[in-house]
Amino acid sequence: MSEDMAFRRVLRLSEWTGAAVYFVHVSAKEGLNAMREARGRGLPVYGETLHNYVSFNAEDYKRGPQYHTYPSLKYEEDRLALWDGLINGGISSMATDGSCTDFAMKVAGRTIHDVSGGHHGIETRMGVTYTEGVVKRGMPLQQFVDITSTSAARIMGYYPRKGAIAPGSDADIVLLDPSIKKTLSLSDLHLGDYSIWEGWKIEGWPVTTILRGKVMVEDGQFYGNLTDGQFIPRKIDPLILSRPAC
Repeated sequence: MSEDMAFRRVLRLSEWTGAAVYFVHVSAKEGLNAMREARGRGLPVYGETLHNYVSFNAEDYKRGPQYHTYPSLKYEEDRLALWDGLINGGISSMATDGSCTDFAMKVAGRTIHDVSGGHHGIETRMGVTYTEGVVKRGMPLQQFVDITSTSAARIMGYYPRKGAIAPGSDADIVLLDPSIKKTLSLSDLHLGDYSIWEGWKIEGWPVTTILRGKVMVEDGQFYGNLTDGQFIPRKIDPLILSRPAC
């Protein structure tokens, strides 16, 4: 109910003002339905979901608060609806929540008022999305690239410098090995002392990450440093701001 009311209020404001909208952390079918209706009227509305929202549901809270983020996990019908939005339209990108805490802090809370949000999702985003989307649901590879890279770059005004492999674009490339099949363990990850993805079966895992032509990660080893980041100016394509363009 809260997602339905909040999304529709923002969409009404968007319709009156002509502003484009990007909804973060879409977690319920009601939010997806509101976005689809607005996009069907030609409004420049976009949204992201997270791979934990399409992999877990409220039943997982019975295993502990480590699964919680904001907004909360919803029900199985919402989880399946979000996959439909990614594959058949309505949700533009698969995002992540990089608000990392240690396990003691994560499980210290016991109510909606004191439980910590966030989860260690950055490293698992590509492998889980490939496994669940491409391998299990037949998502085309181009669509996988769109929801994990190109669409976000276009919406945020970084395309074609980012989100493309082309002359003039930054050489930002992730190499994913589809032959890797394994059960994730904490030793596969580098961002804390727990993971909700421990024990998750994957088929396909990133092996090399390249930033502007520099190898940053290869076979689990990090080769970057604090000076590798750059401020990137952006300019959003007028088409993105005028109609649903991706």
